[in-house]
Amino acid sequence: MNAEKGRCHCGSVQWEFSLPVKTVVKCHCGNCRKLQGADYSTWVVVPAEQYSITQGKEKIIKYQANEKSSKNFCSHCGTAAFLVNGKHFDGNVVLALGSLDIYSKNLAPQIQVYTSNKAEWVKLHEDEPMLS
Repeated sequence: MNAEKGRCHCGSVQWEFSLPVKTVVKCHCGNCRKLQGADYSTWVVVPAEQYSITQGKEKIIKYQANEKSSKNFCSHCGTAAFLVNGKHFDGNVVLALGSLDIYSKNLAPQIQVYTSNKAEWVKLHEDEPMLS
């Protein structure tokens, strides 16, 4: 597999996935802002069968946000290893773009969502499609 790789901040948990991804999305919803502690989040959506934990699986702790969604993170540093968003991306894992080792054109954001909820200082990128 020609793999894209990522890791948590401390390096205890590492993962990889193959291309192509389903999408890369910038999300402005309140839930994603809380999960990432930022004014918006950029997520890489990967079919679950293309994703694997390569190190530290035993260090992952799961937070069940609701019936369909969860955040799985490193128990040492708190970095999200992957999220599950069963409402919008069933059958996929959702990765924070910032947790990847190398960015490439294949991982450029493709859409912006919940733009009506954006923080008032955030400037939207007009060249990326938007959904409110």
